[in-house]
Amino acid sequence: MKVNNKERIFNVSIYLFSEHGYDGVSIRQIAGEVGIKESSIYNHYASKEAILDAILNFYIEKMLSQDIPIEDAGANLDLGFDYFYQAGLESFATHLKDEKMSKITRIILIESYHNEKINAFLKKSIINDAVDGWVKLFDLMKFKKVIREDADSRQLAESFYKYGMFLLYEHYIVNYPEDDNEFVEMLCEKSRRHIELIYNSVRR
Repeated sequence: MKVNNKERIFNVSIYLFSEHGYDGVSIRQIAGEVGIKESSIYNHYASKEAILDAILNFYIEKMLSQDIPIEDAGANLDLGFDYFYQAGLESFATHLKDEKMSKITRIILIESYHNEKINAFLKKSIINDAVDGWVKLFDLMKFKKVIREDADSRQLAESFYKYGMFLLYEHYIVNYPEDDNEFVEMLCEKSRRHIELIYNSVRR
């Protein structure tokens, strides 16, 4: 399938931002990699920040596209906790195995400490919204009497999700570069063991 210039600008920007950082890449570099004039970038994006906005919007749309609605999560819980968790884990792993999504994840993590826009995006869309989603799921598990009613849903959600965030930081920053596919397999296995540990501590 032929890729148009806007898509090429988008894809090249993801690669360059992930390798050199957002501030370390210029419009001129992006144009050079794409093979077009610098002025041609502005036919598609008003600024470098507009490219970043498009990347962040793409990322969250992709992440949300396979979210399991709370109603379906309830049905999956009825099939057993293992089935319920595996369904969510496979969806997340599919995203991370996608090269484009993997590179955007790295951009978000490496830029979050000094880029206010990315920091706000990370806090809201990647951490807070996700933790809130897990709180609802643990509340649902209490309602269905899968776990004890006195369990602290938010503590459980943060204990589980923030462990996964640490693994992402370790891969994309501390151990970078390393094989993404091997990491995803390791992440899935460690996450599975971690959620089982949490689940077993509060199961009825």
